[in-house]
Amino acid sequence: MTNWTVWKQEKNYQRLFWAGVINGIGNRFTQVALLALLYHVTGSGVAIGLLFAIRMAPFFFIAPIGGMLADRFSKKAILVTVDLLRVPAVLCLLFVREPGDLWIVYTSAFLTSMGEAIYSPARMSAIPALVKSDRLIYVNAIEQVMIGAVLILGSSTGGILAYYLGNHAAFMINGLTFLLSAYLISRMVFPSVSDENKRKPGTSAAISPGKLILGSSALIAFFVMMLTMPLASGIDNILVSIYGLEVFDMGGLGVGFMYGALGIGLILSSFFSHMMKRGLLALAIIFIALEGTGHILLSLAPTFYAALFTVVMITFAGGIGNICLDTVMMKFIPRSRQGTFFGLMEMISNLSLAVSMGTAGFLLEIFTPRTLSLIIGLAYLIFAIMYALLFARVDLVKEKREFIRGI
Repeated sequence: MTNWTVWKQEKNYQRLFWAGVINGIGNRFTQVALLALLYHVTGSGVAIGLLFAIRMAPFFFIAPIGGMLADRFSKKAILVTVDLLRVPAVLCLLFVREPGDLWIVYTSAFLTSMGEAIYSPARMSAIPALVKSDRLIYVNAIEQVMIGAVLILGSSTGGILAYYLGNHAAFMINGLTFLLSAYLISRMVFPSVSDENKRKPGTSAAISPGKLILGSSALIAFFVMMLTMPLASGIDNILVSIYGLEVFDMGGLGVGFMYGALGIGLILSSFFSHMMKRGLLALAIIFIALEGTGHILLSLAPTFYAALFTVVMITFAGGIGNICLDTVMMKFIPRSRQGTFFGLMEMISNLSLAVSMGTAGFLLEIFTPRTLSLIIGLAYLIFAIMYALLFARVDLVKEKREFIRGI
């Protein structure tokens, strides 16, 4: 079986995939145009920093609620509704003209981010509901293609679009992408839920976050991973720009090539899913270690082109790690609790990401980019060892059985 074979068989997932590509690229258009608009109107770096803080905030308290909604109500209805509600939220940016209109920018950013906090766990929990269990590894590989394509096409064409047609064109196109995404998702048909994945009679649709996190030692280990990995990945996202701008003095062109390399690595990782049959958790940990090794090599890269190649290898390893880990989690978490789990995961990972990206600037005042890259590489290696020790005594089959009985 290959990614292409699974793709042709999973018609419903195809609609979810194209919806993700379309609204993901539209979001990138708005992100690029909004940063340009904000800088033009205010000329303030503080205003841009505040924008990022506002965009991150809803994930801390809305994502868990969005996850619980996905377990209780129709995932398709949630996804369609959120897409439709984000249309007026992004189109109101058309009315921004002067500094006095900044409240519109921040309100729009908060509302669209709130929608994403509800949308993300619902979408992720929809994948195992649409796709057969033995095809999840291939579908999660295809997801890396989607992320890579959005990263490459959205960022590059978003800048071109804003430059030639203006910021307002980007906002209008983003509104259209939400409408098209809602249409595609509305045509999805979810298969009937098997007895194994139905909630037990008399059990509540909701489950407390504490009970879910402490439900098993495997879940605790998963959440430790979600808490710690972004601490490193948030800083390396900043470092990619710094390598293009400062280390190799390539300006905006260097940043564009670096982000293109990130997307290429993710896409390449998807072509190896057919080789991942067993030991997915062990593979995920191994590739986290390889990702760290890549950062160490990046700190030694002698030329810009060597750095580009290394970045491709880093995201290639990260992509395979993501494919394996997402598949393990989708198979381990009972279908009726996946929305809640992925909502909590969004909250925890975004909290760590915010802390990481917030401290990156301070760390770059202390360390050179190459030294910080070396530190991040060593952190990945330490995390990989920690994850291996956490999962060393975990029997996932036994843990899943006991967890299902406990809820």
